Amino acid sequence: MSDLNYDYSRYAILFVDDEEKTRKYFRRLYGETFRILEASDGVEALSVFEANAEEIGIIVTDQRMPNETGVGFLAKIADRYPDVVKILSTAYSDLDAAIGSVNKGGIYRYITKPWEVSELEVTLRRAMEFYIVKKELGSLMTAKVQALGNVIYSSRLAAFALAPLAAKLDVKHAAQAVASFVRLGAFGTASGGSRTAMDAGVDSWKKVHDAQIKLTGALEDKLKAGFSGGTLAERVEAFAKSLPDGAAEIVPDGDGFRLSSGTDPFPRLLAGLLGIGGVAGDEALTVIAALMGVYDAGGSVGRLRAEGLVMEVHKDGAALEESPGSDVARWLFDDDLLISSALGLL
Repeated sequence: MSDLNYDYSRYAILFVDDEEKTRKYFRRLYGETFRILEASDGVEALSVFEANAEEIGIIVTDQRMPNETGVGFLAKIADRYPDVVKILSTAYSDLDAAIGSVNKGGIYRYITKPWEVSELEVTLRRAMEFYIVKKELGSLMTAKVQALGNVIYSSRLAAFALAPLAAKLDVKHAAQAVASFVRLGAFGTASGGSRTAMDAGVDSWKKVHDAQIKLTGALEDKLKAGFSGGTLAERVEAFAKSLPDGAAEIVPDGDGFRLSSGTDPFPRLLAGLLGIGGVAGDEALTVIAALMGVYDAGGSVGRLRAEGLVMEVHKDGAALEESPGSDVARWLFDDDLLISSALGLL
């Protein structure tokens, strides 16, 4: 591929050398092609790098410097930033020591002083191309993994929405209830709460699948309890009592209700339901069953932006006209955006 296909100033080169003349010479030779940051020793280089880590693609550092050697500096960042291309510049007399230290600092290449100008430029171009390609491949792989994850999560959540049908229960709006549960958890950090459970990631997709089968079966067993009481008020009370960190306080609000609690379990419950972060999903099932009961009685639940947990339950009479399971099809079209929100991607 031609050099013209690369933007060599897209990422910066951090050039580290204790001689001011050498830094000036490097900048004059390569400054028109590359974006260059400078440091005079390993200590300053670490500070500059940490302040600009996302912008730096290549490090070129001298080996012999006061305060800290080039290899010593590179070793400090090798584990945290393995993709940054590291080039060691060294005098010929230090060559043996430099070669012996390559693995320690994760060094891509070493160059000897004095440099051959055109050869070093080729080395820098190829190093930058290498870094750009690795970044692009990493982004592509991340996107592919996320696409796969969304498919798996879609299947998982749709299975929960279909659980009442599998249990042969005449339940309306189960998918709306599951979607509401996801929103309650996904947007539970609007007031500054922690999202640690949602950020923890997935250790094994097989574990996610196995947990889905187990939880879906367990949900079927809990559904009848979620539908105790025939009125919306009774089911709202059951929903408030189902919350694992203590029942929410219920206050009538027009035709509906307002529920509030000082603690918010929903981000944790959602993480467990999706099988991420090592959080158990069992405690979410009672809440989902009770939430399905609210929706089956013609209610809808949303949360308000506030400290702690504040939810509103509205009576939606029009929704009662739908038949059992009729809203599951809509779930299959809408869940990708919902899941992306739940995972903190939007």
